[in-house]
Amino acid sequence: MMESQEIQSILPHRYPFLLVDRILEIEPGRKGTGIKNLTGSEWFFRGHLSYPPALLLESLAQVGGIVLGSRARQEGSRSRFIGLFAGVSDFQFQRCPILGEQITLKVEVAQSLASLYRFAAEAYVGEEKIAGGQILLTFVQNPEGRPGQSPAEGK
Repeated sequence: MMESQEIQSILPHRYPFLLVDRILEIEPGRKGTGIKNLTGSEWFFRGHLSYPPALLLESLAQVGGIVLGSRARQEGSRSRFIGLFAGVSDFQFQRCPILGEQITLKVEVAQSLASLYRFAAEAYVGEEKIAGGQILLTFVQNPEGRPGQSPAEGK
């Protein structure tokens, strides 16, 4: 299991844009399962009660970033990489999750080519699949600073 502090050591995201609360299972470089709790304190619930689809995609992409970032850490990579959400395909939303629900976020690498990774991604509330499809992530090298930090910020 991975809590917020360890997640933040891999991803550059911070509140309010860190959209994964915990990693339940991880196989570095292969697959992972995370959760996002939808409490009333998040900024995106102002004015409506559902979790926006774009943020659900970003939550899945962040779990994918953790899967790949944890592999790089395991390999002892001294280089820093910035993960970028590169695309989405064949994705369907059955419904939007609502305030008070817990989303289970599952990703698994389906294919990779150089620094481009295609993930099979699914989101669940309980046993109900609420969304699924393919997401693409890519990574670019950032030799200085913490994950996601530009070289100028690291100085």
